Amino acid sequence: MSSAYLSDSVLGSHEGANWCWHLKRNISITPAQMAAIFISLGLLTLLIGIAFYNFGASFILPFSLIEIAALTIAFVYNAIHANDYEKLVLTDREVQIERKIGFQVTQIHLMRSMTRVERSKLKNDLIELRQGQQSADFGRFIHTNMRLLLAEQISKRMMASHKLNF
Repeated sequence: MSSAYLSDSVLGSHEGANWCWHLKRNISITPAQMAAIFISLGLLTLLIGIAFYNFGASFILPFSLIEIAALTIAFVYNAIHANDYEKLVLTDREVQIERKIGFQVTQIHLMRSMTRVERSKLKNDLIELRQGQQSADFGRFIHTNMRLLLAEQISKRMMASHKLNF
């Protein structure tokens, strides 16, 4: 794994007086490339359906159209979720978690001095940040193997500046 990936997603970045972790989906293809792939698959499917229709297999064309509809739905779903992210910001007093999934953006604010990183339950689950009865999860867009290291970094940063305030 590259050190740039580790520094951005696991180690966090220092933004002024704050620490920030910004996790995004791992997408290795541009939207234009994705559109070109889906359009070419749709055209190929339509071409095969028309060819079979011309040879007398008329039931193939409706199934080709169903397949094109499924490709269209998959493309729209992918386009909606292409910009999903999670962002955790540690300020002097707060832990701010912002999450965008599809069209929904949620923000959670926890008091930093009362927030703890739950690492005991972590194994393959998301990182849980808990303040009394209120909790928030974090780490959807990072590989499962890296979550424990991410939880340790968040906890370390929370404790480091907490000690400085005393």
